[in-house]
Amino acid sequence: MAYEHGSLDLGIRNPFRFEGTVRAIRGTITSVLGLLVLLSVTDAVQQHQIFGWITASVGFVLLSSGLWTLGSGLMQTLRFFVGRSVPTSLAFNNAKSEADSAKAEQNDVSYDAGQLEQMLIGRKNLTFTEPKGLIARLIHTLFPKLTFVPFPIRNMAQQLTETLAQTVLAVAVYGLASFVLASGLAGTEYTPLLQPVISTLFLLYLLQLWFKAGRPIARQHTTGAQNRGAAGIARTLVLAVTLPVGASMALNWWLTEMMRGRPLPFLQPLEQMNRSEASVAGFYEAINHNVSNALWIGVVVALALIATLVLTLLISNRCRQANPITEVSELRENWQESVHPREIFINLDSMVMANRRYKEVPNRIYRSLQPMLKEQSNSKGAFYGETIQETQPRVKPTSFSGLPQLLRISGTVVGQLFMLGAALLLFSQYGKVIELLSLGLLDQLPRANSRAAAFAISTDVGEQVASLINVILAIVVCGVFGRLLTNLVHVFWSEFQFESQLIYFKCEGTYTESTVSTGKGIYDSTQSENVIVRSSMTPWVVTATAVTSTFAGVGSNNLEQPRHLMELHSNDTDMAGIINDLRGYLASRQTIANLNTEADLQAAAQIHQMNDQSRNVPQPTGSERTAALAGDTQQKLDHQDG
Repeated sequence: MAYEHGSLDLGIRNPFRFEGTVRAIRGTITSVLGLLVLLSVTDAVQQHQIFGWITASVGFVLLSSGLWTLGSGLMQTLRFFVGRSVPTSLAFNNAKSEADSAKAEQNDVSYDAGQLEQMLIGRKNLTFTEPKGLIARLIHTLFPKLTFVPFPIRNMAQQLTETLAQTVLAVAVYGLASFVLASGLAGTEYTPLLQPVISTLFLLYLLQLWFKAGRPIARQHTTGAQNRGAAGIARTLVLAVTLPVGASMALNWWLTEMMRGRPLPFLQPLEQMNRSEASVAGFYEAINHNVSNALWIGVVVALALIATLVLTLLISNRCRQANPITEVSELRENWQESVHPREIFINLDSMVMANRRYKEVPNRIYRSLQPMLKEQSNSKGAFYGETIQETQPRVKPTSFSGLPQLLRISGTVVGQLFMLGAALLLFSQYGKVIELLSLGLLDQLPRANSRAAAFAISTDVGEQVASLINVILAIVVCGVFGRLLTNLVHVFWSEFQFESQLIYFKCEGTYTESTVSTGKGIYDSTQSENVIVRSSMTPWVVTATAVTSTFAGVGSNNLEQPRHLMELHSNDTDMAGIINDLRGYLASRQTIANLNTEADLQAAAQIHQMNDQSRNVPQPTGSERTAALAGDTQQKLDHQDG
């Protein structure tokens, strides 16, 4: 949604400043490393064009990665733009003043008005769903309160559990396969070559597992819980069992066809080899002695356990904060008031609810107040109306202190250090490729005049290649686990919690009309005649303090994320305030018309004076009226005679 400025600050601050600062520092260092590499491209080209291309490629990778990291880090440290419409509404907002914002966020709302009514009336929370799948049920059994945390954290826990289970299973099967190969139960003469092949495949598989586990929490992961069944474990088990068997069969067939019954070079004495076999044996021996896949598998497993422990402690802390209360305050009464039913709803909307706005932000209207009146015969009728509204959510401070805060900070710093370590390794060790090519050892092999010379040259080449493989593996391991910690710890920086008042109001009843006249005396002409509407109503009010959660993003869509209801707390004070305001309005209603202006009072006084004077004029007696009448008659007769 668009940025909607308001002079009243909502009190929402940027939560990513520390994380962005650390990221920007790493980006700056990586960019400098890339520039240093690019500055040496000219010297590398003078040695050989291939050296120049290698140097330029490494410099481009470092510089582009550094600039992207620097840019994303600066984005996290810059101003956190928050408009008047954030955060996202719980359901579609029908407020007329928020029409544009409601249209922009309609695809991100988490509920509808009917679901909010169910939760308030039924004292339940539809946010929390039952876990589905073996892994999901397992982790929710071990951590029961995990059900009541926001979806990103819940999905993260399930993802980590599944990845850790696959890792443990893969390592167990790898250990079994290693035992079978070492004990000779495989029954093949190529076991010495099969062991490193299988260990390499297992190492790559573990790296792939944890690379997937470190994916950023996508937007779709914030809208619901993922299903985590046993499919991933089943795939791991099948792959772990079939991989050694398949690799053994494939390698055995290939070597049988290639060797044609001859023994492997590294299984026979040097004296029995030719020069090509000696070079192969020397290269294999150097690689086998300098690259330990088992050691790297142990490093990956150890880092995986450490990262999982850090994230588990953070998740456990968030679980302890979960308080899935579903309590509300409720009022159900019957009122008899002399007021038109429509005025009840008008006062509720324009006075009672409007007075509860936070920072003058209009309330979110999830069900519009549209009263329905059904007029019947004999000045009688029935009425009905209801509304669901939420006050503007205000930020609720999150509790991160002590060990959780230390873990959050250290997880971010260590993750960035791992990523920086990968960049430093690439910067410092890319020269090994150039050194390997510049030695020209491969060109010396054809000129080797003895088996010993070929063996020595290929051993040197193997040691250089082994060193290069170790560097590549170190870069990959640092990148995988740095990415894992960076992306998953980021979730604990981005959560925002809000508090708001959620109100459900329903009123129905009947009304009758009657006429009342006041102020008319025997001789007065000033009176007030009023049509009085007597309403018998049954209001049903349910209110609760709602605690909601959302996760901020970086950039223009910072708080335009789905928001979910976590807790409902009863609020008797707010309920009493609403009822007092509504009853106070009904009690102050004026049902009889009177004179309010000075001109009206003067006119009424003049009329009263005239009436009073007319009543005070002396009235003639009966004999006087008879004499006056006789006199008038005689005057008329005289007038006729004349």
